[in-house]
Amino acid sequence: MKSRAAWLGAGVAALVVGTTACQDGDRSRQDTAEKNTPGQQVEQAQLQSEKAFDDARDAQKEASSQQREAARAQEDVQHKQQELQEAQAKAQKESQEAQASQQQAQARTQQAQSVAQQAQASALAAQRQAQQNFTTQQQQASNENAAANPRVANPDAQQQQAANPNAATQQAAIAQNSRAAPAQEQQISGDVLSASAQEVLVSQRGEPRLRLKVGPGTQVQVDGRAASAADIQEGAQVRASYRTDASSGEPQALRIDATSRAQPAAPAPAESGESSPGVPRSP
Repeated sequence: MKSRAAWLGAGVAALVVGTTACQDGDRSRQDTAEKNTPGQQVEQAQLQSEKAFDDARDAQKEASSQQREAARAQEDVQHKQQELQEAQAKAQKESQEAQASQQQAQARTQQAQSVAQQAQASALAAQRQAQQNFTTQQQQASNENAAANPRVANPDAQQQQAANPNAATQQAAIAQNSRAAPAQEQQISGDVLSASAQEVLVSQRGEPRLRLKVGPGTQVQVDGRAASAADIQEGAQVRASYRTDASSGEPQALRIDATSRAQPAAPAPAESGESSPGVPRSP
């Protein structure tokens, strides 16, 4: 539309120029008509007409040139607009792809954190379960050992416990008092009713008093020499220090000093001249 308007404007300008030239020629002819002959007037009119046509052609050429320049400028504008639209579309596409990549990365990070938390929770639960199972098994083994050793290793102790129904009550009372202060070291002295590698049963005044658990850390001496709890004889005198275990509530021996039971002296040999009991003296 703009190029057509420019072209029409150039044509109008050419016509105006031509019309003006004609009017000027007419005036010139009128002025010189009185002076020139008819032949000269015709020649001058032809010259003026040719000049007017030349001016119109030049104006037409200039209008065409301007029209071509306007068309090229319009094409450049359209090309720049197309490039701008393509650049905007490319930028929008790259922005959308970047947002999608960021969302995927965040989702993967959250999933990895969730998996790590679940694995950590499972590991803690398995650790607690294993620790609980170990504690339960240890408690069961200790209870079975405590229940089996008195019946197998010391039948005399069973008889004494049956003869003295208050022994179990006394043992429970001592264990309860020991649990009241688990970190406090306590002492006990008495005679040994039974002894094994796992425990020592201490009696006071002939009654079962305390069952001491023997562990790897228990120091045992018999007659001043290092020994094991199994080397302690029944009836030996002991002095022991112990602590009550916080988890099981059983007395754990720390140190046991035992003195072997005194052996009866052998009878002295009969002197010469004296007869043994029941044997007549020789004359």
